[in-house]
Amino acid sequence: MWDPESAGIDADALRRFLEGHVYSLPGAGDPRGELTILVTGSRSVGAQTDTSDVDLDVVCPQPVYESVHRASFEAGIVRAEKSFFWTLAGDDWDRYFGPHMGRPHVSLWGLDWVAGHFRTYDDVWMWIWLNAKVVADPGRQFRDIVGGFAGYPQDVLVRKIKYRWLLAGYWEVDVFPYRSGDDDKVLAASTALLNAVNELLRLFFLVEGRSFPYAELLMRLAPTTALGRELLPILGRVVDLVVGTAGEGMTVWQRLTRACEMLCVYDRSEECRRLEDACARAMVAAGVDARWVEADYANIDELLLGELGPVP
Repeated sequence: MWDPESAGIDADALRRFLEGHVYSLPGAGDPRGELTILVTGSRSVGAQTDTSDVDLDVVCPQPVYESVHRASFEAGIVRAEKSFFWTLAGDDWDRYFGPHMGRPHVSLWGLDWVAGHFRTYDDVWMWIWLNAKVVADPGRQFRDIVGGFAGYPQDVLVRKIKYRWLLAGYWEVDVFPYRSGDDDKVLAASTALLNAVNELLRLFFLVEGRSFPYAELLMRLAPTTALGRELLPILGRVVDLVVGTAGEGMTVWQRLTRACEMLCVYDRSEECRRLEDACARAMVAAGVDARWVEADYANIDELLLGELGPVP
């Protein structure tokens, strides 16, 4: 059984919170026999800080979800008609986990939705469920779904890798306003570069056959991947240049241009050559055809025509 203390959560405080605000939710006939309790988010993977909040996801059979949501909506506990997200009201939530932690919150999900995330290979949701720490799971209703996941099928994985690689290039090549220097385009330029970094971080997980976390944790967990350990100093420098914590004495456009060179100007940047060569090797090792990798951005129409996923 998972120990909440390992994630900086007082076990007694968690028990009191569950008794007062989860097992007491209206509409559940047998809360302890129907509700799976999960700790998710940063505390589920040991990436929390002292001020991280406690993310609780509650999973149950679909009819139970419908009953609890309806009763909670009618009671004013939740206000959304199509989803269930609840935070503790008032300013005294620190009575559970202490004043240094963020406000605790609860999300409720039907088991059908969880199963659907695995059927559609929804990367972030799979990461959440695969890394969730189980507090209670009656009848193994949640663990049986998660345990049935045997990894991405090879064709799905290759499509996802191609999508993320080309999407990173799309931000770098098609969106970044080259030779601009106009102050009104600083936002577009900065956004393009940071989005490219995030896509590369997602790629780092996928080439190892792993789902990736939500954006907030991408940089923090990238060192758990081989490419992250090798290339994070380059991407960290890019981010620092974009946000202005590096490049003292440079103008904003000098910083942005230098960051862009590091990402995608192969013939002028040693960092870019290291990044592209390492990613190319990893993509081929993951099963992407070497000819496709060599063609690189010439493949962009596969992205823009929606053949690999949603059109950017």
